[in-house]
Amino acid sequence: FERYFRWTYHVNPPNQEACRERLLQGGSNTNASGNKKEKPQEGSEAYELLRLQNMYDLQLYEYIESLFEEQDEFVQDIPADFRNIDATCCKCYPATFPPEGFTCPLAILN
Repeated sequence: FERYFRWTYHVNPPNQEACRERLLQGGSNTNASGNKKEKPQEGSEAYELLRLQNMYDLQLYEYIESLFEEQDEFVQDIPADFRNIDATCCKCYPATFPPEGFTCPLAILN
C-alpha cells in the first residue's frame, strides 16, 4: 500500500514504524482472549459447508489477490522502505519536513 500510494510518515516515524510492525506481525482484530475456535480441516464436512456458504467471498478474495499481484508490477522500482524517504516528524524537536514542504496538522501539534 505504502509504495503504491506513495505514503510516507508524517507524525513520528520511529513510532509509526513500530506500530506498523506490530500490525503486520500480530494483525488487528485478533482474538487475544485465548478463546479461539479451531478451524475446520480442509476437506472436512464443516470446511465444505463453510466453503459453499462463502463461495462468492472466496471468489472475490482470489480476484483481489490477483489484483494485488498485478499492482506489484507498478511499484517494483520503488524502494521497499519508501515510507521513510523524506518522512516528516511533526512531534520531533526540531520538526523535520520534506524538501517540498509540509504543514503539520494542528491536532498533531497539540
